[in-house]
Amino acid sequence: MKVLKSWGADGQVVLSLTAEDPRDLKSQEPVFIAFDGTPVPFFIETAQPRGGRLIVKFEDVDSLAEAEELVGREVTLSEEEEEDEDTLIGLQVRDAKTRRIIGEVVDFSDYGGNTLITVDTENGEILLPLHDDLIVSVHDDILTLDIPEGLI
Repeated sequence: MKVLKSWGADGQVVLSLTAEDPRDLKSQEPVFIAFDGTPVPFFIETAQPRGGRLIVKFEDVDSLAEAEELVGREVTLSEEEEEDEDTLIGLQVRDAKTRRIIGEVVDFSDYGGNTLITVDTENGEILLPLHDDLIVSVHDDILTLDIPEGLI
């Protein structure tokens, strides 16, 4: 889940939802939003589904300015990092520009918010950044990335 934008003037925000995100978040269970790499718990006052998204009011977020501080941040259901390396290892990596498979993910590393994957290519192993802005799609065991020029 991700905070897409603020909603109204009283601190509500709009959360994106994926197929695996719960539609009914429990108000007694906190969600976590990372600030400087540290997960901070937020309790939900209200959550209303709205067309594949949720409009959420967090406790102690009571103004438009406070809600704006959350925009663009990832929301997780636990303090643990949501990225599960086991789901990445073994995926084929496709370059979005050339549409060709460049190799297979063999390792996953997180260096203080900078996530890298090790890809085994025909010319040896390379490290690639794994960031939301670079991920085009994950489908049928193929991770399609918009790989910055000069990395492969």
